[in-house]
Amino acid sequence: MNRRLVVAAGSTAVGAALVLSGCNGDGTTGTENMRLSANQALLKSAQKAEAADVFRADLTVTTTGGEAGRLHAAGQFRVRPALQFSARLDDVQRGGRTLPGVSGQALFKDNVLYAKVPKLAKFVSEGKPWLRLDVNEVAQRTGLDVQGLLKQVDRVDPADQTKMFTGSKDARKVGTEQVDGVRTIHYTGTVTVRDALNRLDAEARQKVRGWLPPEAGEGRIRFDLWADGQSLPRKIVWKGADKQGDGGSVTVLYSDYGKSFGVNPPPADQVGRLSLGSLLGGS
Repeated sequence: MNRRLVVAAGSTAVGAALVLSGCNGDGTTGTENMRLSANQALLKSAQKAEAADVFRADLTVTTTGGEAGRLHAAGQFRVRPALQFSARLDDVQRGGRTLPGVSGQALFKDNVLYAKVPKLAKFVSEGKPWLRLDVNEVAQRTGLDVQGLLKQVDRVDPADQTKMFTGSKDARKVGTEQVDGVRTIHYTGTVTVRDALNRLDAEARQKVRGWLPPEAGEGRIRFDLWADGQSLPRKIVWKGADKQGDGGSVTVLYSDYGKSFGVNPPPADQVGRLSLGSLLGGS
């Protein structure tokens, strides 16, 4: 399977972001969930995740082989009714080396992105640490679809990922395990990309097709999902490898479902605007 399939659940989402307790009260998994089959449990988890508009996600992407690397990021997200987030990319490695200047912070709300990324500092007016990007303004002046890029953040949304797993024909229950101190039920299985896509509605399917390789239809996703007592995903892992044996994994830890958070702009005296002329080579 093409490695792009492995990293699709998160790597571009974090890149876009920077271009720029859900268990039962007693922490148990719940007797009703224990009686569900794996496929029934995955379907219930997908339904619960679809209703979860606010959450915290902690993402780790690793790849092996010729392009070995690691990426770690975390943030708080509201995906409905309108996207807003506060995220930090704090570790990017390639070939065993940390890439300097790539880590940073991003805030997004009301179609305005604030980013603090060392690599972009030379493009910010007056040497300010934060840059401000009005998504609509950038689109009008440059034709760059920043809004479309930001929509890639949807990939950390547990709803579509979990829904894709319901297309599995070999899902099974592993047992109960602790995830960040919360007791969960662990499920595992595989699903072909074609069957996974068939579980999505037309809009979600179109989004996912944008980041899966064209040849991935019969590719197989290996997944693990840990669901808490409310059937909400607490941990999701994707794994895979291509024909050459290169592969990797995507791990997302979820918490703070439904917990409100605010996205506040940085102080005005620390914010500059992106110098589009410099960024585009004077065009």
